[in-house]
Amino acid sequence: MADEKNTETQILEAAEQLFLEQGFTKTTTDQIAKRAGCNQALVHYYYRTKDRLFNQIFEERAKVILKNFLDVRVNADATFEEKLAMKIEAHFDFLKDNNKLPVFLYNEISGNPERIKSIADKIKNIPKNMTEQMERELQEEIEKGNIRPISIMDLLFTVICLNITPFLLQPIMQPALQVEDKEMGMFLENRKKEAVQTILARLKP
Repeated sequence: MADEKNTETQILEAAEQLFLEQGFTKTTTDQIAKRAGCNQALVHYYYRTKDRLFNQIFEERAKVILKNFLDVRVNADATFEEKLAMKIEAHFDFLKDNNKLPVFLYNEISGNPERIKSIADKIKNIPKNMTEQMERELQEEIEKGNIRPISIMDLLFTVICLNITPFLLQPIMQPALQVEDKEMGMFLENRKKEAVQTILARLKP
């Protein structure tokens, strides 16, 4: 049983690496099997088809972008703005550490718009209690007049869009402008600060 679970996990991890590197179309079950160190029959045994394997990975990766922001643990004594700033920064750092993920999701959605529905369906399944605390604190700040009226979904949408955009543009902008990795790292750190400042400024009443 342990060996079976290990093989199943290796296949999933190998498939994810390949999908991130070259997308759905260019990835074959033969490539997945070779990277996982098994044969194609085992790939089909555990996941039936490449589509089914891809959908599992795609939907989970799409969901994790939102969950990562909501899951960030912050100091309970911090102000709402301090908590939000820490969440934005942690989310940005997650995307920086997984910088192939935004481009992967964008490319696959562009190539197959039906995947948008699968993302929406997965987001619906995120436990409500993950947003309840933040939504409650948001409403308290609105009632106090500290921030302008805004829904939790609008806030999440703004954070995710601002944080993802630099990583969507990086593969184009970096070679086009001939920017070295060190300089790009400094640019991304500045974008993280800009995202925090922009969002907090937009929340002001």
